[in-house]
Amino acid sequence: MVAGIGSPHGDDQAGWEMAREIERRKYSHVSVKLARTPADLLDWIEPGRDLLICDACQGAGEPGSIHQWEWPCGQLDEIRWSGTHQMSLTGVLALAEQLGRLPQHVRIWAIELHSNHSGESLSAAVQARVFAAVEAMCEDISNSVSQGEIEHA
Repeated sequence: MVAGIGSPHGDDQAGWEMAREIERRKYSHVSVKLARTPADLLDWIEPGRDLLICDACQGAGEPGSIHQWEWPCGQLDEIRWSGTHQMSLTGVLALAEQLGRLPQHVRIWAIELHSNHSGESLSAAVQARVFAAVEAMCEDISNSVSQGEIEHA
């Protein structure tokens, strides 16, 4: 499953845009969901299916830079995630793990945001990198399929 986390505020849309672009590629074995908060993941995740999360972040690099982490990763606690989530992405993943609901393979893809003000569209720096992030994610999805990590729907 691919989950895009975001909101309609500026670069916070990056997670949604990455997920929508993957959905446009029509992978028969990948479901795509759009979330406003990381807590939405708790309703969707399945322990037997890989999880790829798309989001915007702050504090990992220059605006527009692309980042990828495997869960668990201590560096994730140092990153500020996009939006005003009541429960952090790392908190949701830790809870899912404690509940025995976390997939074995969780990968997080993020683009460093520039601005997330209400009513703004994606900044040029982030928009220019969405396609590159999706290309890398699609390679990741293809590798997962060849290794049998993603179940077919």
